[in-house]
Amino acid sequence: MKTSIIISTKDQKSYLQKSLPILLNQNFKDKYEIIVLDSGSTDGAKEYIESLPVWLIKINPKSFNYSHALNVGAQKAQGEYLVCLSGDAIPIGRNWLSEMIKPFKDPRVGGAYGMYTISERKGYSYPDYWPAERFPKRLTRYSVEPPIFGNFETRRKVYNFAGACCAIRKNIWQKRPFNERLIGGDDAEYAWFLHLIGYDIVCNPKAKVLHEHKISRSRERSLIGRLWLYRWQRILAWEIAKYWLKKMIFLNPYKNLKKPYNY
Repeated sequence: MKTSIIISTKDQKSYLQKSLPILLNQNFKDKYEIIVLDSGSTDGAKEYIESLPVWLIKINPKSFNYSHALNVGAQKAQGEYLVCLSGDAIPIGRNWLSEMIKPFKDPRVGGAYGMYTISERKGYSYPDYWPAERFPKRLTRYSVEPPIFGNFETRRKVYNFAGACCAIRKNIWQKRPFNERLIGGDDAEYAWFLHLIGYDIVCNPKAKVLHEHKISRSRERSLIGRLWLYRWQRILAWEIAKYWLKKMIFLNPYKNLKKPYNY
């Protein structure tokens, strides 16, 4: 098994009816599997999934967060590469899967992500915390040379990843799964981790998905919206800070993780 596609979903039958037929008909020479994690759908999504040659795993909605769902799927996955897709992300084109894992031809690449596109329907856009500028129009490689936190531009790009359409090597995940303590920013935290242990991340804009949300700028920029964003950013910052604190007292949890090469 070359690749495992892991989809987390709940009550997204209308999206799955578009995405799963595309995923089942990819121009991909190697064997791949599709694993769908459903956390309590009541819209007929489970019945639809069961009608297709994909693997349905039911998870308790009370225990759901994105990292937990991906970890459950990754544990069952047989593929060398784990391709993570949100239930509301619709791949574009039959070469999507090939483009998603193309960057892994280089052993120094630990993660890859595709491009979010939007339909330009009224009210639908990129959120403030994931602006369009994070999806370059050309193949872009993010590499962090020591020190890992350099100038401001380098620090900002350390976190570039896109959880709704991304891929990692399973042998890296086996060493360190997604952080289930995070309520948001789990993709950014994993990007930081990949750079920390010496891997690069590639954005391939040819791996496109339609992934959009109805955006209320007033709500997003309201006090409640800003407090929610501040909350998950604070938790993310604390998870990273804990690593550095442990390292200071010689308790580096990643010291035995082998880097792919030396800068």
